[in-house]
Amino acid sequence: MYGFLGALAFVVWGLVPIYFHELGPHEPLLILAHRVFWSALILVIIGCVKAEWIPSKKELTRKSIGLAALSGFFMNISWCGFVYASVSDNLMAASLAFYITPIFVFTIGYVFFKEKVKLNQIISLVLMVSAVAIYAFSDGHFPVLSLFIALSFAVYIALKKMMNTGTFGSLLLEHILYMPFALFYIVMHSQNLGFNFDLLTLAGTAPLQLIPVLLVTISLLKTSLSKMSLLQYIEPTLHLLLAMWFFHDPVSNGQKYALSIIFVSILISSFKRGSFNHAHH
Repeated sequence: MYGFLGALAFVVWGLVPIYFHELGPHEPLLILAHRVFWSALILVIIGCVKAEWIPSKKELTRKSIGLAALSGFFMNISWCGFVYASVSDNLMAASLAFYITPIFVFTIGYVFFKEKVKLNQIISLVLMVSAVAIYAFSDGHFPVLSLFIALSFAVYIALKKMMNTGTFGSLLLEHILYMPFALFYIVMHSQNLGFNFDLLTLAGTAPLQLIPVLLVTISLLKTSLSKMSLLQYIEPTLHLLLAMWFFHDPVSNGQKYALSIIFVSILISSFKRGSFNHAHH
């Protein structure tokens, strides 16, 4: 059940670029600000109805608030990069990013959470690094945007694993800490603050992001980072299909070579073999 919720979250994220594409005229930071503000508002309203979900004073330690601030920061910058890729006809960069992300996730799980890592996952990691190198060599530039999105989202997932304020509490803290900054940005950069269809579509980014984040947070309660890293492949596959068949984005040779190697690495990482325990090294 927990794994299914995680998979469902990545399906939603995989289809979100269709919505973002309709928000093209707006800059990514404004879209991000609306997402943060309206998400925070929704969470505050839910918290007023379900007061028992709000973190207790014992849970609101410097550590928990600091982790919430950090996880919120990395979620926001990853999301901003994702929005930028979606609205700038560069969805292939987002697809490549989220194919790379699982490698960062299970590497972090191995190094910091002492999770078991299979031999095939190590081979997969080497292939992923090779794919990025071939991409850079073929296209003559480093996939900065893809790596930026991938690393920031992987760090976000790892930080979520460390939080102990509960599913709702962690989400509430992540958003409410950045709510004032989001509101300030909206006021300073919005020409028309009245209620209209434009505002409604921007506000709609909140549930589109909030629901998958909630599903991932619940899933992480009982799902290892290694398994989560495999579920994440759902999202970039949908991005790839959208980029090629829906948006008709150009695909460079470097992206073709990199994605081919990445698909091989995914197949290898899916094999069930023996594993290495970090404690033995």
